[in-house]
Amino acid sequence: MPDTLTYLVVDDDELDRLTLIGEATKYTCLQRVGTCRNGKEAVEYILHLKPDIVFSDIEMPDMDGMEMMRALYGRVPVPVFITSHPEFALESYDLEVFDYILKPLSSERFEKCMSRIQDFFRLRQRAMDIAPDENGYIQVKQGYEKHRLHHSDIIYLEAMKDYTKIRTISGQSLLVLETLSSLLKQLPEDKFLRIHRSYAINQRKVESVGTGKVTIQGVELPVGKSFKASVSTRMS
Repeated sequence: MPDTLTYLVVDDDELDRLTLIGEATKYTCLQRVGTCRNGKEAVEYILHLKPDIVFSDIEMPDMDGMEMMRALYGRVPVPVFITSHPEFALESYDLEVFDYILKPLSSERFEKCMSRIQDFFRLRQRAMDIAPDENGYIQVKQGYEKHRLHHSDIIYLEAMKDYTKIRTISGQSLLVLETLSSLLKQLPEDKFLRIHRSYAINQRKVESVGTGKVTIQGVELPVGKSFKASVSTRMS
């Protein structure tokens, strides 16, 4: 795990902000890079500062936490909601929010969240054996074996918790110890498209686009509700 994890606080309530910051100061690995009062302000901070963790409320003026996370989907390694509203928990799952904490924030609950966060970054650091190649290749590691794949050889990727399955044109499936979101950052955005919280595709391999599904190399993959607009725009 890195020695320092940067975090941003997003909440329009001053007391809640101070409570969170007070809990965070108990962890020497955490370094606060900013404090925002709404999602609109936070988007600019996040795009510029690229914090490792974003602790955010949901109901805020101008832009709420859900809108913010949709706008920043895949750009925040560890997004965490801290809110008084349990009803958004299911929707946050589609946005791959790392944790969902109900207010009032307690030391015990924050400690549990931090334990998971530290485990995540330790695992990610050990798994960081994926590197982009100048000639359109990436190197991935399955177990102790390293594989060099050209972008055009990848058909689609499937999320499996902390792992990602990479399906290739040769029919080979590689299981890589890396999240789908992290792996997509290694691939060109103009060629690969997230269509579901569990799937991303190589657009150039798509055979057809139907209602709520995409067919690629004879395989039908679902299109998630949150991804329909981007699929429609990119695949039209």
